[in-house]
Amino acid sequence: MPHLDKYSGNWSAKEARHLLKRTSFGVTETMVSEAVTLGLTATITKLFEEKPLPPPPLKYEPDGTGRGEINDPDVNYGETWVTAPIYPDLPTSQERNSVYRARNRSLYAWSFLQMQNANISIREKLTLFWHNHFVSENSNPHREFYYMNILRKNALGNFKELTKQITIDQNMLIYLSGNENNNSSPNENYSRELLELFTIGKGVAVGNGDYTNYTEEDVVQIAKVLTGWRARWIRHADPLNAYFTNSRHTKGNKKLSHRFNNAEILENGDQEYKDVIDVIFKQDECSRFIMRQFYIWFVNSEITSEIETNIIEPLAKITRDNNYEITPALKVLLASDHFFENVFCMIKSPLDLMISATKSLLTVAPSSSVKEEYEFAYIMYLACSDLGQSIFHHPDVAGWKAYYQEPLFYKTWVNNFFLPKRLEYCKILVAGGDLLINKKKYKVPPLVPVLAIARDITNATDPNILVKELASRLFNYEITDGQTDSLKAVLIDGLPDFEWTVEYGDYLANPSDSTLAISVDKKLRNLVAVMVQMSEFQIM
Repeated sequence: MPHLDKYSGNWSAKEARHLLKRTSFGVTETMVSEAVTLGLTATITKLFEEKPLPPPPLKYEPDGTGRGEINDPDVNYGETWVTAPIYPDLPTSQERNSVYRARNRSLYAWSFLQMQNANISIREKLTLFWHNHFVSENSNPHREFYYMNILRKNALGNFKELTKQITIDQNMLIYLSGNENNNSSPNENYSRELLELFTIGKGVAVGNGDYTNYTEEDVVQIAKVLTGWRARWIRHADPLNAYFTNSRHTKGNKKLSHRFNNAEILENGDQEYKDVIDVIFKQDECSRFIMRQFYIWFVNSEITSEIETNIIEPLAKITRDNNYEITPALKVLLASDHFFENVFCMIKSPLDLMISATKSLLTVAPSSSVKEEYEFAYIMYLACSDLGQSIFHHPDVAGWKAYYQEPLFYKTWVNNFFLPKRLEYCKILVAGGDLLINKKKYKVPPLVPVLAIARDITNATDPNILVKELASRLFNYEITDGQTDSLKAVLIDGLPDFEWTVEYGDYLANPSDSTLAISVDKKLRNLVAVMVQMSEFQIM
């Protein structure tokens, strides 16, 4: 029977990898070693440490008007554009749009870098969770950054307070038509999603316009509560903060249905949106709703009646007892026996996959220049987008289907269209080659330092130990003897084990011998390229 008792089993590299894979993006052996040394409790404490926000994204395309250059007069190469005027002073809209697109690329690359460069920290995984929960989209890079910054600042914080902030965020006001919601023409887009997707969930229909958790009349009344909020024009002196226009607000009290105990929202002007959110969060179902979302994100897509009773309900109570602070419940979940029982049941998202194939294999963005670093990250962003997970560009307001669409859930990442691409992209990241994305080729050199990876494995002169240790690091899964033999055949092409022992031993004794280095590198690279295409690498 599932339960939330604290995990009391063996704490080894295997358990540390499981925890780190689910709570961060890509796991290095340095991270694993640190977690093993810290122990479970201290590792979870470290995961939830509050850290300063990262420096903002930079302009990485050189100044100029030629190919591959950008004329952005307000920002120098290597400086951030976030604090620059949101409306560049340029002669034509074409030039202005070019600047916006360049800033968009910078933001997308920077966002990938935040995930790849994070150490033992859950913040980036939670930031992406909230991005998939409070889905919003805008073509303006400043509004996109401002919106994502709200999510990042509140990632480990209070669900109710984040809901309040996101409700009047300009990105969201524009995306779900809150900007158009006024007393003469109420718009119900945001009020509907606030209930159905963001806070409490719809529940089963039990009557005409009456669901388990709210009614259609509640949607209407909440839309009236939210009237009057506007997004500023981008040429305004304060273009990123929403404002309230009392003359556009529906006056008078608004009464909710029996689903909210017939609560009455008193006339309260620009504070009324906070009042109605407080009323919504008085319903216990809000805590259950968000805990189910977290469970699917971190543990498993299957929520049985037993899990609902023994996992979701206790976590929901912890959440309510802490006034919707999410950290206490998540710490209990991630330290539980149940969490460590749910292994190898989650198909990696494209972001998890791509960062597993880079960071876990000691491949990081080049640091020789801002341009090279961001270009590498932007290609990785494009690859993830091509595999169905585009940051800032969800399929629709419900988010990525892997986290809500029954019965497939995670399997939506590996349909007949995406799976061949996933395997090919993983191979290219190890062996090098051309990533073909939207009919455009992006050349990727063989960046994975396979020689350094092998040197870090004790007794790697024994091909059996080498293969099994690589499998442990890449899969966190014990492979069969048959798989070991098949992978050895890739490494040494069916030759006896001693052939590898001799050749690799000679290389270790003479690492400056370029002929030996090239030969060993090729064998190792072929091996790892095959391993990252195995089904075991696709799951975690």
